[in-house]
Amino acid sequence: MTTLAAITLLAALVSGASAMPTAAPLPPTPDRPVTPVILDPGHGGDDLGAIVKGAQEKDIALTVALKLRDRIKTAMPVRLTRDSDVYVTLDDRMVNSVDWNGAVFVSIHLNQVRNKKLAGATVYSYGPEKRRFKRRKPRHPKVPPMPAPPSVDARESDFLASSMVKALRGDGFRAEHAKSDYYVLKNPAQPSVLVEIGYLSNPAEAARLADPAYQDKLVSTLASAIETFASERTARAETMAAAPAPAAPRL
Repeated sequence: MTTLAAITLLAALVSGASAMPTAAPLPPTPDRPVTPVILDPGHGGDDLGAIVKGAQEKDIALTVALKLRDRIKTAMPVRLTRDSDVYVTLDDRMVNSVDWNGAVFVSIHLNQVRNKKLAGATVYSYGPEKRRFKRRKPRHPKVPPMPAPPSVDARESDFLASSMVKALRGDGFRAEHAKSDYYVLKNPAQPSVLVEIGYLSNPAEAARLADPAYQDKLVSTLASAIETFASERTARAETMAAAPAPAAPRL
């Protein structure tokens, strides 16, 4: 990590999430200035992620992220935390998202559990997690503790997760919204979600996840959800801006 990056992250940790400003609203049209959508393909390099019968999480996550970038870059700018098979630390992923002044942060992963029947996507936003099964041990080095994200961004993260789940279900995918305290969901500068796009541990779903046509359909749905969130977020921001200020308390 560079000195500047370390200072940026340290400032976020010291100041606390409540002191961090929320990201500017996303405008609904591509001709207005926007901050980038940040896509975060999980793992990379020596960090393979889940591996089932030769299928590697890091590869599928990157492929989907690159397709998603190409799908939405005509409507809004996009940055990737990695665009090749390289290892990027969690700290660097977080610091880069802050440095890039991202509008939203979408981390892309795949799931692996002992139960081979579980299937479908899970979209996580920040919050207490009620685990149905034991989470596999992370394969990355320990990271410094992060405070909870700002409450405004946490609410926006919920809106984004809900938009994704609604879009996925509407296009025939199985999907659910869940809460977690994953490191990237504590992003201090922008709404953040982590999408487990499916289970490599389910043989039928693993085959679908490796199918380019299935990936394209999934990407189209996720892109539509991000665009819907952008439009709705602008509407919410404009509504809040137009609302009258609360009356001053009487002395």
